[in-house]
Amino acid sequence: MKKIRLSKKSGLPPGSPVYTGLQTGETVISMLVYDDENYQAFENISVEQAIELQGEKTSNWIIVKGFSEPENLQKLGEYFGIHPLIIEDIFNVDHMPKVEDLDKSLFITLKNLTWDDKMQIIESEQISLYLGPNVLISFEEKDNNIFGEIIKRLEIGKGKGRVRQEDYLCYLLMDQIVDNYYILLDHTEDQMEDLEKLLIDNPTNELSHSFLRLKKNLMILRKTINPLKEEIRFLAREESGVISEYTRQYLTDINDHLSFIVQSIDSSREMISSMMDLLMANNANRMNSIMKTLTLVSTIFIPMTLVSSIYGMNFEFMPELRWKYGYPVFLTGLATMGIVMYVYMKRKKWF
Repeated sequence: MKKIRLSKKSGLPPGSPVYTGLQTGETVISMLVYDDENYQAFENISVEQAIELQGEKTSNWIIVKGFSEPENLQKLGEYFGIHPLIIEDIFNVDHMPKVEDLDKSLFITLKNLTWDDKMQIIESEQISLYLGPNVLISFEEKDNNIFGEIIKRLEIGKGKGRVRQEDYLCYLLMDQIVDNYYILLDHTEDQMEDLEKLLIDNPTNELSHSFLRLKKNLMILRKTINPLKEEIRFLAREESGVISEYTRQYLTDINDHLSFIVQSIDSSREMISSMMDLLMANNANRMNSIMKTLTLVSTIFIPMTLVSSIYGMNFEFMPELRWKYGYPVFLTGLATMGIVMYVYMKRKKWF
C-alpha cells in the first residue's frame, strides 16, 4: 500500500482541507434526485447547481469525486452545515474508519479496498459519507465507479432504494463496500490454498516471502474492518436522529458480516502462522538431513584419509613401498574399511 504523506498538514490550523493522499482525480460533482415515481441524474454540475437541485420531498444524493478543488468542497460543506473538522477528516484519507453521530447529521468514514494484480498489494480508497436532513453526500478520492450498481438499481427502480429515504441509501453504500471485503477475503483464501499446495509439493525459500506478503494483506484488512465493526455496532444499537428504526435493522446485518470477516481473517492468520512454522520445520529437517549425510560420508572417509596420509609421507624405509602387491592391497584395505563403517552405521540405524 502506498505511503500517505501526513506531513502535508504540518503547521496548518485545525479544519484545513488538505488532501493527504498521493493522487486524487479532478473534482467532479454529480447528483441524483429521486422518489418512488421519478428519477433524475445530473452530471458534472457546480456546487451552486447541486444546492439548487435539492428537492424538499425527494431523496437527494450528491456524489463528489476527487479532491482537487478544496474551495468548492468547503463551500458545499458550509451550505449543508458540515463542520470544518469534518471537512478536514474527509481530506485526511489516512483516517481510521469511524462513525460520528451529530444528532441531526451523521458522518461516516470507511475504506474501499481492491486488489492490484500487477503489484500484488491491496489498494485503499477512503469513502466519506455525510448524512444530513434530506441529503446524502458521498466523497470519493477517485472516479472508480464504486457505486455503479446501486445507481443502476435506483435508475430502474429495482429494490427498495427508491421508496426509502437517504438513511437507507447510506446503508446501501456501506453494504456495497463491505461486499468488496468479501471479494478480497476470497482472493486471500485462494492464495492460501495455492501456498499450501506449494508447501506440500515443492517447498522453497521464496514461500516465506509469499507468506509474509499474505500476512501483511490480512493485517491491512483487519486494521480496516475491525474499527468499522465496532462503530457500526454502536450505531445499530443507539437511537439516531437521522437513522430510522427500519434502517437500523440492516445496519445490524452489516455488523454481522463484518464480525464474520474479522473471524475469518483471524483464522487465516493463525493458519498462515502454522504454515510458516511448518515451512521453517521443513527447512530445518532438510538442513539436518544434509548435515547428517555429510557427517556420515565424512565418518566413512576419515579412516581412509588417516591411512592415506600415513602412506603419503614418502619415508625411504617403508617395507610396503617395494612390495609387488602393496598398491592393490592398500586399495582393498581402504574399500574394506569403508564397507565396515557403512555396515556398522547401518546396523546402528544412523541412516
